[in-house]
Amino acid sequence: MNAVILVTGASGRIGSRVSELLSVSGQRLRLMSREPGKIKPFRGAEIVYGDFRDVPSLDAGFAGVDTALVISGKAPPGDRAEQHRNAFDAARRSGVRHVVYLSLEGASHESRYPYNRDHCVSEEYLAATKIPCTILRDSFYMEMFIDEFDASGVIRGPAGTGRGAFVARESVALTVTAVLKNPPGGVRDVTGPQALTVDEVARRFSALVGRRLSYEPESATAMTERLRAAGVPQQQIELKVGWFEAIAAGELAHPSDCVRRFTGVSALTLEENFTRFPNLLAPLRPQGE
Repeated sequence: MNAVILVTGASGRIGSRVSELLSVSGQRLRLMSREPGKIKPFRGAEIVYGDFRDVPSLDAGFAGVDTALVISGKAPPGDRAEQHRNAFDAARRSGVRHVVYLSLEGASHESRYPYNRDHCVSEEYLAATKIPCTILRDSFYMEMFIDEFDASGVIRGPAGTGRGAFVARESVALTVTAVLKNPPGGVRDVTGPQALTVDEVARRFSALVGRRLSYEPESATAMTERLRAAGVPQQQIELKVGWFEAIAAGELAHPSDCVRRFTGVSALTLEENFTRFPNLLAPLRPQGE
């Protein structure tokens, strides 16, 4: 097995898990991060420095690579799209045969979520490079809800009764791993098996942790004022409010069979995910447990 797969963002949760899964199969890997010291060492893996803002580091990291996984870096909207362009250009210059890009379900210029608008711009730029590519549009991660509950167990935001096919990070990592081994091309939504309201998410978390958790609808204006009063920067406010508004607008409301199609196993339900990884729920459990 001579082909090399590059994993960018290899110190992150998805990148690290994908790297682990690929290494088990004996795949030759190059693992890239802005902080290479945080990358877990895996058998058959070369660890390199790479920053989407540092073009020479990208040229070195993409050189000699057959397939590359591009995972979003940490950057504000607009800057993030520019960084993705740097990565795609480096892939083109290096002759990468296939790029797998981790995008977001609902990516469009009209999305309520700023990062979804960024992803739309990035998808268009990647297509224009003419590099063969597979775009995987993840739904919002189930795990993201854990940090949205306040100390009293309430999650507030302008999601209304909108639904989202929220997905487990593990399901995404398994899908990405399978796609990297045999890229199909095209654009695919990677979702959980059910489209849930935020109220349903809160009630299902309640049953898992043995504590009453709830959702309280809140207007975008009220949420903006609440966060501003708490000292949250405006850019973060727009991201947080837009996240809920994208759910309200139904941008993530359509489950797909992508996980099963590529991995052979069904996407994890909320209960299956947190039963498998119970430590993730520690912040929501009653104090003292």
